[in-house]
Amino acid sequence: MPMLSETYMGKYYEGDQVFSAWTRSIPGQDNDSYVILGESGYGKSVAAQSIMLQKAYQGHRILDLNIHNTSSSEHIFPILRKAFEQLSSRTDVYITPISTTLFNPLRYADGTTESSADLSYTLSNIITKYIKLSRTETAAFSDSLEYVISNLDDNPDIFPAILKTLDEFDTKASRSASAHLAPLLRHNVFRNQPIKRHSGIEIINLSKFPPLFQKVIADLLLFDEFRTASQGGQPPRYIYIDEMQNLSIDKDCYLGKILTEGRKYSLNVILASQSIREFNASERTMLCQANHKLFFHPALLEVKYYAELLSSPQHRAEISDLLRNLDVGQCVFQGPIYIGEDTKPTRAPICVNVSHLEDIASASLSKSST
Repeated sequence: MPMLSETYMGKYYEGDQVFSAWTRSIPGQDNDSYVILGESGYGKSVAAQSIMLQKAYQGHRILDLNIHNTSSSEHIFPILRKAFEQLSSRTDVYITPISTTLFNPLRYADGTTESSADLSYTLSNIITKYIKLSRTETAAFSDSLEYVISNLDDNPDIFPAILKTLDEFDTKASRSASAHLAPLLRHNVFRNQPIKRHSGIEIINLSKFPPLFQKVIADLLLFDEFRTASQGGQPPRYIYIDEMQNLSIDKDCYLGKILTEGRKYSLNVILASQSIREFNASERTMLCQANHKLFFHPALLEVKYYAELLSSPQHRAEISDLLRNLDVGQCVFQGPIYIGEDTKPTRAPICVNVSHLEDIASASLSKSST
């Protein structure tokens, strides 16, 4: 029988009564993605850290794409820090390449193998979405990538090997592609090396790279997670991204695919952002694919957009007032949430107080002994 996963959210107040509030899901069956929105300093980070910590204690793997260094030890809330560090591993990709099988063609269930050409085509499309190349430059880049993929034993450090191959091709198109791609490919980001994934929080620090390179690397990692999950047979896992407004979430990118299709592959996200108004209407709709949404105190210009996501037009004035008056540690929670001993979830937006750090820590710690 599938195991029920409970995640403590905080306290719900109803008159003089105080109740604990929880989310419940069956990993691998239910949509267990979270979107956490709110102005800096109001509790968004402690909510995200608490959720990650509890998921790790439950035996799940969390991939933390640490783009803005918000998961560095000094940014973890003190009461959660010791447990967080015990359950975390860290890779500073600017110094140490990521061990990965991203560049290995898949072996399908029927015994066939993905072609190197198909994989190189997909990977080159991801990279050239951010670093624009001409048609002939793209073809040269894809050819060099296919060569490296076909000779992985001789080329374990992927990006430098691609750059070397482009230079060795020595055509007009390859030289031009090399000039465009060299600033990225000089970084030894990926090493072809099998790695055994364990439960816990795997923090991939991308904060030292220029923003454009962060987007490329993050999208490649998201593609790897989605591709691996879509083959089936993988344990439930989560991807955490803070300040996710800096990444694309349209339907053609892999973060968008995970939001819309991840549930059926046991792949969920925990996304946090200070701003939502930078997203267009379709992107905001895509964010609503997450089953659990936490709205902390918004910046003044964000109130309208939060209210649109939370309520129908006739209730937006009321919800807007509630949002403006949220204190530090309070959020409006939307999604199925269990109050106290209730066996059926509440789905209407409710105000939850997540500022009880001692309760969050003890709830997380109690999961480690079960």
